[in-house]
Amino acid sequence: MKITLIIACLATALCTYAPLSAESMEDRVVSIIVTSQKKDYASPWQNGEISRSSIAGCVIAGNRILTSAYSMTDHVLVEVMKKGGPRRYEAEVLVKDYHCGLALLGVQDAEFFAGLKPAELAPAWKISGRSARVYKWDVMSSFKEYIAELTKSSIRYYEPNCGVVMHQFSTSMNDGGSGEPVFIDGKLAGIATGLNNETKTLYVLGVEVIRRMQKDVADGRYDGVPFFWVESMDVQGDVNLREYFGMGRGESGVFITEVPPISSGGDVLKRNDIILSIDGRDIDDNGMYDTPYGKLYYHGLIQVGRFVGETVSMKVLRDRRKIDVRFRLKPVPVDCCLIPLVSHDAVPRYYIFGGLLFQELTAGYLESFGREWRKKADKRLLYYYDAVKQFSAAGAVDGFVVLNRVLPDPVNRGYQYYNNLILKSANGVQVKDLMHLKKIVQGAASRFIVFEFVGETTVVIDRNAARSGEGELLKTYNISSPHSVPAR
Repeated sequence: MKITLIIACLATALCTYAPLSAESMEDRVVSIIVTSQKKDYASPWQNGEISRSSIAGCVIAGNRILTSAYSMTDHVLVEVMKKGGPRRYEAEVLVKDYHCGLALLGVQDAEFFAGLKPAELAPAWKISGRSARVYKWDVMSSFKEYIAELTKSSIRYYEPNCGVVMHQFSTSMNDGGSGEPVFIDGKLAGIATGLNNETKTLYVLGVEVIRRMQKDVADGRYDGVPFFWVESMDVQGDVNLREYFGMGRGESGVFITEVPPISSGGDVLKRNDIILSIDGRDIDDNGMYDTPYGKLYYHGLIQVGRFVGETVSMKVLRDRRKIDVRFRLKPVPVDCCLIPLVSHDAVPRYYIFGGLLFQELTAGYLESFGREWRKKADKRLLYYYDAVKQFSAAGAVDGFVVLNRVLPDPVNRGYQYYNNLILKSANGVQVKDLMHLKKIVQGAASRFIVFEFVGETTVVIDRNAARSGEGELLKTYNISSPHSVPAR
């Protein structure tokens, strides 16, 4: 009798935890066709090429579709297909958050969701040792299943410094990393957001990121990942630093080296503070805390499961005394950085004077050099991106203006080969941004406009000649307007 009961219990357990078959997942996974039009940074007055791509998505609660945000960059039309069928339904992008990597879609035609089932989210478990399954519909409308094995979990950052839980899986996939749902034991464990074909590494946004987005949109408004960006260093075994700042034996934490005022907590945290704990959770000397996935970096305590408007409490060591500080979490500010780090979906701004094409230095401008832009982009621009891109503050500049190139014309003869120069001043006035440059030029009373660039390069344009010849120059290059700069 006991043996029979044990066997029955084992059989029930095996049925409960057996992974679902690929066929049973076909009603959870959908195809998404994205039509995009890239921005043309070389000729910013016109749009770039139109392209189409097929990505994957997963049905979740509330008749919503979850996918990768970066797979939908610069979209102009989104369509969805189900169960390998030929019919396309128009989809609406409800949320596209480049700071967490996820996008959420809706479909007005309720018929689309007939026969589809929302995926159940996996709990926050230790997933090491469990095989994952990745699903997608291929271009031939065949349903594909791939096995993936977890190799690493960590806090990864999307610009500007927004932390998410990211898993790395080894896989045999040759094409993917574009919104494919990843399941473990039949439950949604993450959304694929990248694939390294050389190492066969699939990058997957963890279920915490998904759950966070679902809760954030529940009230009808999406606030996004809380903004927290302080510079810090691990204390580790630095005996001198620990003794100098008064850390006790057995205490651990991270040492703050810089606190931008624009960050959440920027008004209460200070340089040389040592963060000992966050909301009662201890931080070790490597800046890590314990999670079901192992050790993760401490930013996860502030950004992964928290929401804009919530209050964070920290215990910090300041001036050799332990104190408690509290601060409210802020959203990511639109103009947080001198060089905009996210340029997707935005029309590039420009200003043309005398054939000189001025633009803002943005991440999008650098990415226009190609996939390997860090190798191919002008080294002078890369210096500014790497060294001084970070937080803007009230000061001399609000951004960087770059001379993209010169449109050859008699008014700029001798300068037509200049390009990718950082502008310092116009007529002796330090230029704050593109709008400020336009104001300086239009308000100038002198005949000549003198542009000074970093590297001691000077360009002088005859203002009267530039004005009188502007119409012909625009006609020659088929440009409808000499600027795309909003009024202040």
